[in-house]
Amino acid sequence: MCDLSADCSNDGTCQLVLQNEHTGIKTTEYYCKAHLVLRVWEVEDDDELHVVNATKLWR
Repeated sequence: MCDLSADCSNDGTCQLVLQNEHTGIKTTEYYCKAHLVLRVWEVEDDDELHVVNATKLWR
């Protein structure tokens, strides 16, 4: 969705921490704010993942 820096909307970068319900493994993804919202909607429809935390990192 975004380039490598995730700064595609000039609105800073957000960190999204997800946890797999079956394995307990947490993963971190980085998105611009607009794409973060889309990703959270995707995760809400996924029975295997849930959002642990979403944080704006800068700007």
